[in-house]
Amino acid sequence: MHIFKIVTLYLTVTYHSYGQASSKKGANAYSTEVLACFSGDSSVMLTNGERKQISYLQTGDEILTVDHLKIVPTEMVIMLDKQRSKQAQFYTFVTDSDHKISLTGLHLLPIISSNNEINYMAAREVQLSDQLYALVNDHIESSPIRNITIEIKQGYFAPLTLAGTLLVNDVLASCYASVKSHQWAQISMIPFRWYYRLARFISVNDPFDNNRTDGIHWTVQIIYQLISYIQSLTLQIL
Repeated sequence: MHIFKIVTLYLTVTYHSYGQASSKKGANAYSTEVLACFSGDSSVMLTNGERKQISYLQTGDEILTVDHLKIVPTEMVIMLDKQRSKQAQFYTFVTDSDHKISLTGLHLLPIISSNNEINYMAAREVQLSDQLYALVNDHIESSPIRNITIEIKQGYFAPLTLAGTLLVNDVLASCYASVKSHQWAQISMIPFRWYYRLARFISVNDPFDNNRTDGIHWTVQIIYQLISYIQSLTLQIL
């Protein structure tokens, strides 16, 4: 465990943040834009065909995601944040295919560009007619967004998968938020994935102590503390 805490230093120097200064306060006291959070009423599809509420996800659960427009399995590694009773502000998107997904404002969504490439955008920057990938009749299809609402919901959860993506309410979403690049965020999580695979290989079923009380996971707290420390040193040098 101590080795993994040291490894998290790598995340500090490779993390590309949008910047916490943009977080809103006051009237928007419900906002939780620091982490990648889905609303508590969200669900995922397990590889065995069963649907599971996101709040009940456990380390090692095999769930569905998408890779090169193919439905593939991935594993839930860690719940970065878990809040059952707290409220948060969510951007809720409804597609022409009647799929619905709710995310916090800085959570990344894969948007399909005009040349059929994927661009990851923060939820608060997504617009009407932007297209999302959704699971339709066991196939992945693009579907335009027809409605966007901002609402307050109770409960939010931030699962991290090996793939860095997952299907939430059958809509493809990133696991990351508060970063400029999904790809860089996935690279920065290499230590997490390495540690997880090693621990599972030696039969450690819950290497991150995921079955815990609500709150931000200790790994994330360490990263934020290191980032704050390095930022303060940088300011002193400048």
